[in-house]
Amino acid sequence: MLFRSILMSLTCLAIASSNANTEVKVPTNINSLESSENLKNRADKLASVTGEKINSSNTIESLVTGETNNSAFREISMSDMSQITTIQELNKDNKKSQRVSTELGYQRNSNYMTLTPTRQVNSLGNPLYELSLFANGQLVGRYISVSGRAYTQDRDRNRSGTEAPLPDGRYKVATATSRGSIPEAGDRFLPIQPLFGTGRSSLGIHYDPSFNQNNGEDGTSGCVALTNREDLSQVLDYVHIYRPQFLDVAIR
Repeated sequence: MLFRSILMSLTCLAIASSNANTEVKVPTNINSLESSENLKNRADKLASVTGEKINSSNTIESLVTGETNNSAFREISMSDMSQITTIQELNKDNKKSQRVSTELGYQRNSNYMTLTPTRQVNSLGNPLYELSLFANGQLVGRYISVSGRAYTQDRDRNRSGTEAPLPDGRYKVATATSRGSIPEAGDRFLPIQPLFGTGRSSLGIHYDPSFNQNNGEDGTSGCVALTNREDLSQVLDYVHIYRPQFLDVAIR
């Protein structure tokens, strides 16, 4: 009986010791913990660079209904342009943009801009166009813009004075801004020069202070106009840093 009691006590001690050892978790590789911490720091830094993404469909809806939030497709802060090529969250858009770039014959590593239709209009019926920015062949930003007015979309785009949207084709982009020749062009006007024969001139990129306002000035006389000052600032920052080789317009 005494022997059985001693045996049972020893068994209990062995089980308790085994449980205690099971609960102690000692990392087998300290470096793996350091790598995880570094990875977390890099992820946090990446999140701070990319910021909060804007839902493109919701943003377009706000533009169509005339709400005050006029920014669209803003994906990054231009102050972080030096880190653009490391942002992996743009991979999905990059794959699409690379496919489009290949179809249009763009150089893989070139810097350029495109203007394409969104098939949407603002609350006044003016079509919305998407101004896309590419750096080293990668999509880095998309912005809603207008060109022409709601009632001039079907006019001759190659004839001066029609206030129609700018004609399709490739444009040389200036590297510095000037003051607009009319108040609606603002104090920051980025000239663009057609690289093809056309009767249009004095075209550029600026912002539309009358966007979505029923004052007869919504839209442009043919230029490309962003919907707000902040978007224009980001586009101009991109131009200053990357010096795009051209703007390709395909909105017809």
